[in-house]
Parts: sequence; structure tokens; C-alpha cells
Amino acid sequence: MRIFTLVCCIILLLQHFASAATVFTSNPPIALTSYVITAALTLLLLIAVVIIISIALLRKKQRLVFVDALLSKSKDAVWVTDDEFNIIEVNRTFSEISGFSEDDVIGKRFKAHTSNGVCDQQLEAIIKQELIDDGYWSGEIWNVRKNGKPYALDLSITKITTSRFFKKSVRYVGVFSDITARKNNERTMLKLTTKDTVTGLSNRAIFIESLEKAIKACNDTYPSLLIIFIDLDNFKKINDSLGHTVGDVLLKEVACRLTGALNSAFTIARLGADEFAILVPPYLYSGKTVFFAKKTADIVLQQFKTPFMLDGFETSLSACCGLAIYPDNAYNCEYLMRSATSALNHAKKMGHNTYQFFDKDRHTLDPTELTKESALFRAINNNEFELYFQPKFDAQHNQLYGFEALVRWPQEDGSVINPDEFIPLAEQNGAIIPLTQLLMEQLLNQLAQWRKQNISFGNVAINISALHFQQSSLIETLVDNLAKFDIPAHCLELEITESAMMDNPEFAEQQMKRIKSLGVHIALDDFGTGHSSLSYLKRFPIDTLKVDKSFVKDIDKNDQDRNITATIVRLAKYLDINVVAEGVETEEQAYMLHIMGCHFQQGYYYCKPLKAEQVSEFINEKLKKQQSS
Repeated sequence: MRIFTLVCCIILLLQHFASAATVFTSNPPIALTSYVITAALTLLLLIAVVIIISIALLRKKQRLVFVDALLSKSKDAVWVTDDEFNIIEVNRTFSEISGFSEDDVIGKRFKAHTSNGVCDQQLEAIIKQELIDDGYWSGEIWNVRKNGKPYALDLSITKITTSRFFKKSVRYVGVFSDITARKNNERTMLKLTTKDTVTGLSNRAIFIESLEKAIKACNDTYPSLLIIFIDLDNFKKINDSLGHTVGDVLLKEVACRLTGALNSAFTIARLGADEFAILVPPYLYSGKTVFFAKKTADIVLQQFKTPFMLDGFETSLSACCGLAIYPDNAYNCEYLMRSATSALNHAKKMGHNTYQFFDKDRHTLDPTELTKESALFRAINNNEFELYFQPKFDAQHNQLYGFEALVRWPQEDGSVINPDEFIPLAEQNGAIIPLTQLLMEQLLNQLAQWRKQNISFGNVAINISALHFQQSSLIETLVDNLAKFDIPAHCLELEITESAMMDNPEFAEQQMKRIKSLGVHIALDDFGTGHSSLSYLKRFPIDTLKVDKSFVKDIDKNDQDRNITATIVRLAKYLDINVVAEGVETEEQAYMLHIMGCHFQQGYYYCKPLKAEQVSEFINEKLKKQQSS
């Protein structure tokens, strides 16, 4: 175009100068001067026009170069279609994401697909109509790569209308990014929140949600529904002897048998561990007699008559069922599930492969339990708990050895609830883990404050429940909190019970080794009250044994308690393990323990548990007494 314009200008100049030359030969000098001036002005005008056109062409070329560079360097994929949605241009990122080259797609129509790779013509029609009406569309859709695999894209399409030679031209520009990874993660998270990861059944949350919806759906036509709780007998024994992997295989097989034997309209869920649940919805159960419920329970138990093949071994398994009916046994989801649990517990007491209906005469539910649980969870969320610190003394050197952190729950009326009342409740309803995490953070925060005040608090212990100890996340919690508050690991001691070791000794050993690798101390609490083997003391990396206060209470009067305590102390010395006696309340007890060789002691004889703000003054007073003596 630019060459054509220059040629035209040159021709015009030549024509003009030819005319001027003719005039020059036929006219006097005055006319010559007029023509020369006119020719010069014309020449200047033409040169200016040529320059303007050249600049305009250069700018247009620069814009095109910039647009091409923008498309080629863009991290987002771009395609351009004509007014019929036929692709006329794509950038390099488009080819990288889709796998299609420019030659593969030029002239092809824009397509939208489902996540299964099927062409979604309805969605295509909606997109085209919105573009025609509004000139813009955006959303998340699916497409198919050249290798046939579907991929998700975040797409925006803009309608662009331009005019050229008095004619309008329509183009559609699509810009998208690949969000397949995010959509797959969302799918995974949705599955994790709705499905049990082992069996693929609905999880506890979905079962509760389904039960609540079913209760709301009950009406005059369909007034009742049934739930059945199932518990496998001796599953723990199988899990421990054959391993968790084989245990998971067993759970999957149980789920498979239940889903194959029952109506597909039933909601079957795994509530946790070896407990399953079945919901018979109102439209299936209403109008049926108790014999239908019994028949359903018989079908469930029948699935356990055939042995299971596990890791090459034929294994027999039995189960028990607890049945509860709405509204006969309860009027809401929570109480109905409690009724089924009560019936299940009664069935387990009756023997294997049996079922029981909830009987309000045999077992009544405590209406205050829900209130207590609600108050407990609210207290955790509001951080209503307070830590007290009971000193641990080294009687041999008459000096402070450390502290044990004890939790209390202050009430609005000024009273205080002791842990013996709320810890069992927390362990039953699963609140013990968030409660312990809260107290752990509260403790380490307090230790950080004491360190800033240069208070020598020694080693501080905190109790960890067996349930929390068995969580792999415990290590992560310890690492995060120690780093967060910048506390040396040796300042912290975890007190665990014997039951934490007995439930799964292999895991317990590995868990203890992980804790010890951090530098955190481990104490075995209430030693002598459980049923652990003494060989475990050699096997596990334990720093301290805590003699239970039940042995200390009558140590100066009861020969049996005295002998048991003396044996524990001697055994610990042989294994190079420290011993701490709890519940020391009298001088006689303290003296008796001291001559046995149990020098680390705690109890009211030395000091009652202190509030955090009392610890600093207490330590200073002890230091003064030691210096004066």
C-alpha cells in the first residue's frame, strides 16, 4: 500500500513538471515565475502527504508488531473467530495448552464440552446468545485436548466490532487459562468432605445431613423412618494382627456387601472406625411394620455369615446392630442417633450377630448431655480454659524441678470445673484434640513470657490423651508451636498414659521416637494402674515414670502400696528412668518416698497448683529461702 502511494505521488510530480516545462517554452518570464511557484508549493504539499501517510503506516505496523508480540508472549491462551465462530487465529499458548497446532484449528468452530469430554451444545448456544446480546461472556468450561483428555479452562469471550470501507466486521476474541489442576483439587476436596476415603460410602457428616433432611421430609403421608447402626465384632483384633492395610480391605468388603444387599434408596455410611450406619428414608419405611425393620437387620447380619478372605486367610466376622425409629424413639437427629447407639451397645452386651431396638425403659438419654457438650465446644472456641501450674520438687536437693500444667474451667458464677468432670466428655465427643491443641498453644505462650522475664521454670509437663497421641498431626502441632513461640523443646514434657501404648504398640514406639527426635521429654503417667507389659519400659524411649497417687496415698500405712512403689522406683533406676511421685500430701509420705530413692515429688505437701501470675513470685521466694539457708 505504501509503495503504491509513493508511485502515484511520483507520477503526479512528473506530470506537473512536464506541464511546467511546456508553459516555460510558450509563455513569457512572468508566467514562468507563477508556474514555478505553483509547482514548488504542489511539490511540498505532496511531500507532506507522503510523510503523513508513511507515519500512519509505520504506526499501524508497530501496533501489529506489538499485538503479535503480546499474543505470542501471553501466558493465557488466545483465539480469534469470525462472526460465524470459525477460528481464524490462535497464539502459541493456545497450542501448548490444547495440544492443537494453528493448522489443526483454523477454520474449525469453537466448542464447549462437559467434564466427560462430551460436546455441550446447550452451553454453546447459551454462550453464543449472550455474546450476540451483551457482547461478553465469561465462565469455567471444559474442553478436550488433542490427546483426547478433557481439561478445564477459565474462559472470557469478547465481541469486537470494527468498520472498514463503510462495512462492519465482527470478531470474537477468547482468552483462557488452564485450571484443570484446581478443578481436580476441588473434586478431591469435595470427595473428601462427602465420602469416606476407605470405603467410598457416605461419611458421618453426609449421613447426619441426610438424616436431618429425612426428618424434615416426614409428613402425614410418610411419618416415620428407620436408622440402623452396625458395629463389627473384634475388628480391632483383626486390625492389630493383620495390619491396617488388610483392615481397610475388610472395611471395603463390608461396604461392598452392604450396598449389594440393600435397596439403592437406602443411605449407607461409615461413621468411623468399624461402625456403619443405614438410613431407611420415610417414603420406604412409612407404613411398614416392625417386621420390616427386623428383616432389614437380618439382611445386614446375613452379610457376615460368609467368611472373608484377608491376605490369604479365611476370616470369620460377626456384627451387632442397633435400631431406632423416628419419631417413636426421638424427635431430632442427635437424639435419634443416640438412641441407635444405645441400642447398639445393648446388642453388643447380648452377644455376637444380634440386633436390638432402642427401649426407653431400658435406657433413658440424659437431656443435659447435649447442653454440656455445647458448652464445652463453646468454651474451646472462646478459650475459656485456664492453666494452673503445680510445682515438682527435687526432695534430695530441696529445689524446684519443674511444673505440671493442669487445666481448669472457670464458670461465670465463680466456680471452677475440674478436668475429671469435662475431660471424659471431651474424649467421648472428639473435643479432646482441639482442647489439647488450645492448651498446648496457651502453655507455650506462657513459657515464652516467662523466658522474656528470665524466670527459671525448668521443665513443664502437659497431659496428652491417648486419642491425641495416636494422631500423626501431633508432631506437626509440636513443631509449629515450638517454632511459633521460640521455645526450646527440652522445656516441654508430654505425659501419656499406658493405654496410649497398649492400643497400638508399633505406632506408639514410632510416635515416641518422633517426639524424642524433636527434643521433647516423655513421661508415662499414672504408672502401675494400667495393664502394660514391663518390657515396654525398655522398648519405649521414656524419660520419666509418674507413680500414681493411689499408691502414694497410703504408702506410710499399707505394705502393699509401699512394696509396689519401691519396686517401681528400683525398676526405673535399673532402666535409667526418672521417677516422679504424684499426690504427696504429708511429710510422712514425702519422707518414705525419699528413702526409697524417689526424689522427684509433687503434691499439696509442697504446693497447691498456682495461677500463671503466681509462679514468678513463688520461684523468687524459693530462691531467697535457698540463698538464706
